[in-house]
Amino acid sequence: MPKKKNDEDDEEKEKVVTFTPNPKSLDGVPDLSMLVYLEMKNVLCNVEHRFCKMARKSPYTSVSTILLAINPYERLPIYGQDVINEFHDGQKKGRLPTGRPHPYGVSARSYMRMIQRKCNQSVIVCGESGAGKTETTKLLMRYLAMTAPSSNMEQSIVEQQIIAASPILEAYGNAKTVLNNNSSRFGKFTKLLYDVPEKAREGRILGSYLETYLLEKSRVVFQANNERNYHIPYFLYHGVDKADHEKFGIVHPKEWVYANQGGPVEVPGINDVERYNELAESLKLMRIDGGIQDDLWNITCGIFNLGNVQFKKEGDGFASIEPKAQKFLDHVARLWGVDSKSVTERLTTSTMKVMKKNIVKKINHGEDALTNRDSIAKGIYENVFLYLCERINAELYQTDEEDIKSILFIGILDVFGFENFWINSLEQFCINFTNEKLQQFFNYHIIRSEQEEYIKESVFWKPLTVPDNLEYIEFVEDKDYGFYTLLDSACKAPQPDSEALMQELFKRHANRKCVKKITKPGSGNARGGPAKGSKKKSKGGAKFDGFEVRHFADLVAYDVSKFLIKNMEAVHPDTAKMLKKSKNVLVQEIGSAGPKGRKKKSVTAVFAGGIKTLMKNLHATEPYFVRCVNPNMQKSSTIWTESVVEHQLRCGGLVEALKVLKLGYPTRVPYSTLYDEYHGNVTNPLIKNMGPESFSTALLIAFDVNEDDYELGLTKIFFKPSKAAVLDAIMGQAGQPLSVAQNEKITKWVVKKRIKQMVGSLRAFLELRKRVRLTRAEARWRYAGRIAALLGGTVLNHLDIARKNIIERKKKEAALGMQAFFRGTYQRSKYLKRIDKVRKATKMVWICYRRYQDRIELQKWLDVKVEETRKREEERRKREAEEARQRAIEEERRKAAEAEAERKRKEAMAEEDRKNYEAKKKQEELERARAEEERQAKEREEEERKRLDDERKKAADAETQREQERKLKEEEERKHKEEDDARLEQERDAARKRIEQKSLTLQQEKKVAESEEREERKQKREKKIKSKRDKRRKAEDRRKDEEEEEYIKTNFSEMVQDSDEDEEQDSDYDSSGSDSADPVLSIAQQLKQFEKIAATGQLFLKYTGKRRRKPQDRIVKVSFDNKYKPKQISWGSGSRHIDF
Repeated sequence: MPKKKNDEDDEEKEKVVTFTPNPKSLDGVPDLSMLVYLEMKNVLCNVEHRFCKMARKSPYTSVSTILLAINPYERLPIYGQDVINEFHDGQKKGRLPTGRPHPYGVSARSYMRMIQRKCNQSVIVCGESGAGKTETTKLLMRYLAMTAPSSNMEQSIVEQQIIAASPILEAYGNAKTVLNNNSSRFGKFTKLLYDVPEKAREGRILGSYLETYLLEKSRVVFQANNERNYHIPYFLYHGVDKADHEKFGIVHPKEWVYANQGGPVEVPGINDVERYNELAESLKLMRIDGGIQDDLWNITCGIFNLGNVQFKKEGDGFASIEPKAQKFLDHVARLWGVDSKSVTERLTTSTMKVMKKNIVKKINHGEDALTNRDSIAKGIYENVFLYLCERINAELYQTDEEDIKSILFIGILDVFGFENFWINSLEQFCINFTNEKLQQFFNYHIIRSEQEEYIKESVFWKPLTVPDNLEYIEFVEDKDYGFYTLLDSACKAPQPDSEALMQELFKRHANRKCVKKITKPGSGNARGGPAKGSKKKSKGGAKFDGFEVRHFADLVAYDVSKFLIKNMEAVHPDTAKMLKKSKNVLVQEIGSAGPKGRKKKSVTAVFAGGIKTLMKNLHATEPYFVRCVNPNMQKSSTIWTESVVEHQLRCGGLVEALKVLKLGYPTRVPYSTLYDEYHGNVTNPLIKNMGPESFSTALLIAFDVNEDDYELGLTKIFFKPSKAAVLDAIMGQAGQPLSVAQNEKITKWVVKKRIKQMVGSLRAFLELRKRVRLTRAEARWRYAGRIAALLGGTVLNHLDIARKNIIERKKKEAALGMQAFFRGTYQRSKYLKRIDKVRKATKMVWICYRRYQDRIELQKWLDVKVEETRKREEERRKREAEEARQRAIEEERRKAAEAEAERKRKEAMAEEDRKNYEAKKKQEELERARAEEERQAKEREEEERKRLDDERKKAADAETQREQERKLKEEEERKHKEEDDARLEQERDAARKRIEQKSLTLQQEKKVAESEEREERKQKREKKIKSKRDKRRKAEDRRKDEEEEEYIKTNFSEMVQDSDEDEEQDSDYDSSGSDSADPVLSIAQQLKQFEKIAATGQLFLKYTGKRRRKPQDRIVKVSFDNKYKPKQISWGSGSRHIDF
């Protein structure tokens, strides 16, 4: 098989090099950096010794801060609670067990560094498929969850939920493959969130956040030989009660087309019944219990029953449902809560949107019908998986802490391993690209960043060559012409074509060495191979259209024939509309999942965005690496295949990393960290007055650290390999005062240092004095020699100037003579040429003038003839127009006469009708007038009688009124006189009082004015101070908000609105189909299902009040008792509930 040329050269060189074994005493050392010789053979021998030849198998070996994990393929007695307690006790003391490389140790060290350094940590678990990444990730999370400090019952539930998330994701995202019985077919990055106050020595776990990448959807509908579908159908068959099999439409997995293609139904080492029970309990911890679980099983079983629906060909070539498959279609409709007719329509028809109109077209029998069916199954299964991920995040990602800066996280990344099959498609391309990005990250942090750090800190170091895969990264990620950009552009073409994609790809990247066009599959160490007899069939079959990529790990051949189809895969709007009409609430929710009101993104666009966020998260952390290795291809706990292990170590870049870490300083600590931790508890003034650098060096002396074990940089102390425990011991005693013996050691060291400084200063003074004397003598000698040189040089310069002047004068005279002769000759030649030119021009002007006169005469003749023709034509047109006008006038007159006669006839008829109507109306008015006169006469008589009675009554009242008015007038005159006298007396008294009051008022106004002036000055001063204080407070609040937003943007990108989506490459494409805003269930129908909807749980958004902060998801659900009365409302686990 083809290999890289460079790799072959390296292998040949290694074969030539003589193998030098390490001493026997170093066999099976826990840290590879302890080896004397670091050739590949030495590394393999040590790892094999620990795996096969020790009394107890040791599958773990450390490479300084990297853990090398060999898959043991058996359960070893090194994962129990006693081992967890051992590492936890060491963690609390600040000193982990030495010589015990273990995943628990990686988790403990990342937790310790998070607490000590107050910075985020990450653990990157990588390796090829079958290397044990999933189990290693579970061990890492198990340790962190089980050792996290818990202050209440709610925290304990959170830790249980973190552990419970794994069985759920494994059931729907893991499957048996050729290399692994429990292979993760998706990538995930889990953030464990901790609340770590500023000076705390431990952190309280808050929850976690899960990000998933690229679920392998094709496995739902197809499995290769000796592989299984995802675990869930097999769990359901063995775990669900047999009496409920008919209810959920469960049959034996061998009878499900989607579950029997790979062959094996049962997997050694996996008990489907136990795993089902574990899954059910885990879902309950996530508040998915009872009927909600049944709904989840309904959706899942409906997907696998859909695979048994087959089609028959109608006369017109379109597909219809096979009668034998009708029972499976009925199962699907019943399980999803929709009509069988709706499912049939969705399987046999498709809606397209053309010019804002929906057009329904039938699906052709054969490949089109099967592809449509499989697309429905894959899309719904993916939505189920994403729904479970969202529910897990909604339960665990609830950061209610006010101080966001106190929240730190430990991220654990478990991604798909590098894959190279005989035929590779888009899934393998994305998987291998992820591994390339992680390999680049590994190379940078373990190799390149180490070397850059040594150079930056002025530490002695001889640079090594760093493996680089930047060319391939640019080939994929280039914003203008990268592979993903070209793929999305090809998908948006009217008729997507893989050949056009290949042409554009190699037009833009013809000069790249990392990619080339090939005509046959299988490159590098490809697994599998062509089927038997494939060579004969391939002669008349379709040609292979693909390209080969030179990855860091191997050469891989990709078949682009399915790239475009897979990149455009999404849930069809017809499917979403069908599921929205379901009677099952959970089916409605899962069917409506996805972006609303926006264009759908392609698969690679979503994947590239996720990888970009992932790398941003990783770069904001201190990383740890766990390299998982598969010891053999037989899944055996006893077989050791050296070639398999060697290939994985080379692909992982571990040999180069080992060289760097062996020769370098993998553990380091800033001077400021040690200074801040110890300076406050030091009382010795000799030490306390030192700067951070001298202070940190003194601490190393106090702890008896050998000078050969560390190197001092400009801002940090660098420790050699296997010396991380020394730093842990020093940091473990932080906050405690130094002992008397340690103070004496430091004092002795300071005295020796001062003596050396004094002797060195004296030697430096003597050396400087000697150099000063030599410098002065040299300056005097230079002065005397300079004067003599100046005199000689001046004479020579004058002679040289005189010689140059004479030569210059002779050249100038000769030049003047030559110029005069040349100018005369040139002027005469120029004059003769001008005379000849004028003669020719005159002749030409005369000829042109004669021709011009001829043209004028011809033009005049033509104008006369044209004018005569125009006049004749104009007279003819006028004559015809006049005749047409006369005819039009005659026609109009005739029509007008007819219209006038018709109008008069109608007016006569109208006049007759009007007269009849007026006569009738006049008769009715006369009758109404007689009745009105009789009524008015009666009213006049009644009014006259009332008027007489009123006049008599008014006369009597007027007399009484006049008498009363007279009496009142006399009384008022008497009162007015008394009031005038009293008013005069009051005015005299008021005048006296005003005079007295005026003098007092003047004095008071003066005092008030002075007081107001003082108060005004005071208020202005206070207002100015308050304004300045408000400005400072607002500026401080603004600064804190900006710092908080920047901290969140750097460390918790999932909490920030995606403001840069529009800056991303344009990777959206229009999905053909009907409008998704079509009405589904009415309000009345939804009210009937209210209990079910409330019990299922609905997504609410908790807003944080920040401008660019994303709202947090909250699943709110209501539980009911047997009488359908609400019992409890909950929005999380633990205390997040209210009882009715």
